[in-house]
Amino acid sequence: MKIGFGLEPIKGLTLDLIIYLLRKILLEHFEFNWRVIPKVDNVLKSLGNATTTFHLPIYNRDSYDFSSQYEKYGIQIDEVISFINNKRKDLNMLFSLAHAPEDPNCSYELMFSRLEQIDVPIVLENVPGQTDEHFLDFYLKAKDYLGKRLAGHALDISHRYVNDWENWLNIPEELVKDIAYIHISDCTKTEDLHLPLGLGEMPYEEFFTFLKEIKYDGVINQELKPNGNQADKIMSSSLICIKPFSKIKYLRMKTRCAFLKPILRKRQKDFKDVIDLTAEEIGYDFV
Repeated sequence: MKIGFGLEPIKGLTLDLIIYLLRKILLEHFEFNWRVIPKVDNVLKSLGNATTTFHLPIYNRDSYDFSSQYEKYGIQIDEVISFINNKRKDLNMLFSLAHAPEDPNCSYELMFSRLEQIDVPIVLENVPGQTDEHFLDFYLKAKDYLGKRLAGHALDISHRYVNDWENWLNIPEELVKDIAYIHISDCTKTEDLHLPLGLGEMPYEEFFTFLKEIKYDGVINQELKPNGNQADKIMSSSLICIKPFSKIKYLRMKTRCAFLKPILRKRQKDFKDVIDLTAEEIGYDFV
């Protein structure tokens, strides 16, 4: 089992410092999106042998996804595909991840043809607001079109909890057998808040029991948006993720976290611009 973390460039901190610190607590996987492209050399300074996933653009944040038919987004999509194909080995990429289409003017055929150009296995993620029936229809069509290029289902369990917290673990069998990647964060019954585990309402222990029952042994990637004063919560969340699956890794990580806390205090000047800020106030660095 690998525990991972989703990263973007943020104001006030360099990506190599963030990755360095997360690697110190034995996180083994990182997820990036197109915002890392101009900063990829910075990423490679600290990445080492950690693996990565590249999250493709999403409509609700980027105004387009790989299903979008508007011609003006074609150049940006081509640039993303080129980056992935050129940097996949340097970044130790396991997967490229796409949401089910959210663009009202979507084209499955166009999305599949674009995904087919990517030289990294594809995983497809469920999104809030879409029914199991809708996602399963999309997923099976993608499976028919992409064949072995489709590595499986990227299960965002927090999205499922927000969609229907009473039936969140009633996952269609066709998807259960294809689970290849996990997104997790804490949330409430109605809001996808991307909190470190332990700060919301989701009964994640039930989900971990489910993963053990299906013998899942892949990546659990934490898709978090902590505020500037929650470094300790990131550590706690990471420990929660690994504890049910490996006592040895849990004890090693717990020891590393104990050693890292004094380092963080010593390097507090590196975080002076973001300490005590909310995730929204920190903001993303688009430069």
